[in-house]
Amino acid sequence: MDAVQRMVPDDPESLAVWLVRFTSIQFGICFFTSLTRTDNNGALALLGLYAAFGRRGEATKLYFIFLLLSCVTDFIWMIVYGNQIAGAELQEVQNDWEDYAFPPVGTAKFVLAMSVIQFIIKIVSVPFTYKLFSTLGPDLPPPSAGGARAFTSYSSAAPAANPTAGGGGGGG
Repeated sequence: MDAVQRMVPDDPESLAVWLVRFTSIQFGICFFTSLTRTDNNGALALLGLYAAFGRRGEATKLYFIFLLLSCVTDFIWMIVYGNQIAGAELQEVQNDWEDYAFPPVGTAKFVLAMSVIQFIIKIVSVPFTYKLFSTLGPDLPPPSAGGARAFTSYSSAAPAANPTAGGGGGGG
């Protein structure tokens, strides 16, 4: 674990750059895996890009949690889908029959290989994401009520019609 911590940079700028690289690769691989797999990795990669570019603590925390959940579900999917590919290959060899409910075996193998590559990239990006999340401070507080009042004063039609303004609007 210490070796992993030494490989991960300390400054948030470098961590954000690495996170952009990892999520961009994940997003690119999503185009290939969507041939036969409906997944949420594209949306997850966009959330990671938002977290990296915005350097927002809450967005990075949300991305980190979803990244971990995605790693678990991807692992389960790869086991199940790998078994389905093996069964389809066996059926194809024994019966010389094509099952139209399952994609062609070559396409399925390609998607499984892309999913394995994407899974590895996700696993490698976990320590970078965690360190970025831990180095970012809390997000800026939401705007105060004074900010909302300032907005409504700008949106009023005529400033002279404001009864709190001095002078009463008379031309003196």
